Amino acid sequence: MKFISLKQYTYSLVTLFLLAGISLIFSDTAYSFIEKWSKFDESLGHGFLIVAIVIVEIFRLSNNYIPKKEKKYHSLLLMIVLLAFAHEISTFWGILIFQQLCLYFLWLTIICYILGFNYLKRISFPLAFFLFAVPFWEFTNTFFVDLTTQAVTFFLTFSDLVVYIHENFIETPYGVIEVAEGCSGIRYFQIGFALAVYAVQTERISLSLKILVICTGIALGIITNWIRVLGLIYIGYNSEMTSPLMKEHDNYGFLLFFIVISGVLALLHFLRKHYSLDESVTVNTTQKIPLNNVIFIKTLFAFVAISTVSLTISSTLPSEVITKAVRTTLSTQTSNHLLSPSGSFTESIKSYQLINEKCSLINRTYRFTSPGADILPYSELINNDNYTVTGKIQENIIISGRAEKVIFLQLQSSQNRSDSKLYYWYQYKNYKTTNKYIAKLLEISYLFNTEDKMSFNAIWCQ
Repeated sequence: MKFISLKQYTYSLVTLFLLAGISLIFSDTAYSFIEKWSKFDESLGHGFLIVAIVIVEIFRLSNNYIPKKEKKYHSLLLMIVLLAFAHEISTFWGILIFQQLCLYFLWLTIICYILGFNYLKRISFPLAFFLFAVPFWEFTNTFFVDLTTQAVTFFLTFSDLVVYIHENFIETPYGVIEVAEGCSGIRYFQIGFALAVYAVQTERISLSLKILVICTGIALGIITNWIRVLGLIYIGYNSEMTSPLMKEHDNYGFLLFFIVISGVLALLHFLRKHYSLDESVTVNTTQKIPLNNVIFIKTLFAFVAISTVSLTISSTLPSEVITKAVRTTLSTQTSNHLLSPSGSFTESIKSYQLINEKCSLINRTYRFTSPGADILPYSELINNDNYTVTGKIQENIIISGRAEKVIFLQLQSSQNRSDSKLYYWYQYKNYKTTNKYIAKLLEISYLFNTEDKMSFNAIWCQ
């Protein structure tokens, strides 16, 4: 028995040591996870708690695990090599999410090869639960901003407030409220989703009822943000934008979330009481450790605790949503406050006439210093602190007598709410493209120490 206990303890530790070893080898990617989790005011501020739950569950599910003799699949070695190669390619192109996913699947593949497929299946829940700490959820942020805006717009039609709604801006007689990315509600969606999944994973109810609980957790997380934004609009309207909540509203949001998400607890308690499966059904007792209300409540309080820490930190940061109507106008003589300052580049700006409009032609040539760094900041072309993109399409314009395909952005200044237009494209030598993925492929030329560099061209019409 002592030998078996040691073996169980070893399997759990080896799993975590493998993760630590991979993280040391690919340290930059591993640090990107930690950096994201450390930003408690953003959507993955609960990342450390997810990791803690994963570790606890790995040890719990490894309890009483007796390894079985199984065939070694050496083809997994090829998969490991391919994943490592894919990671390096992603690093070179600067596609961080691909790097992070490659690191995650490397961990899973190495566990399968070294510890066996049966053990991988045994700890499949915590390994899958780790996905709640991978930042690919942020790609849905725009969707949640639009969803919140549409929901709030719909509910405001039943109110007597005098407001003007355009895109994600809600203008009142006392100021402007913007449903910005920080107000998308993606944090509440993720936490509600994770809580519901963790709550039902060991419950003795049918699969359909488990799905019902998970869908309820997701829905309540999303609805919490709708209530939060609507409440802020009413508070701002009635206080003429003087309420302290206009500057710091995260505490209010998470208190509201805690109240609303309690509905998942109530639903789970009801289903457990009335729809639990017959206790006579055979259960693998080596895997089953019931998750009762106490554990779920402790988990909920843990999420609230880490959220409270995030609020303490984020309260020192600028508010991401509410802005006053009166602003200070910045100088518009250069593009410094228009385009992202990220990367290493040289820039030239000159006057340009486009369709009877006086515009500025901006050319940025980016210097290459290391793979994946200081090239074009594809996802951060615009300085989001100063400008908001209110529209984006692809169109053709006449440049130097030729029809060129460009990306057109409709911009709104966050300083004075003035509108401007931006047309842009990427260029390598004489080749022009609006596709950032093709532009990324052209970056391979940097491996050959070519003198030709990628450039970003834009026509800015104020």
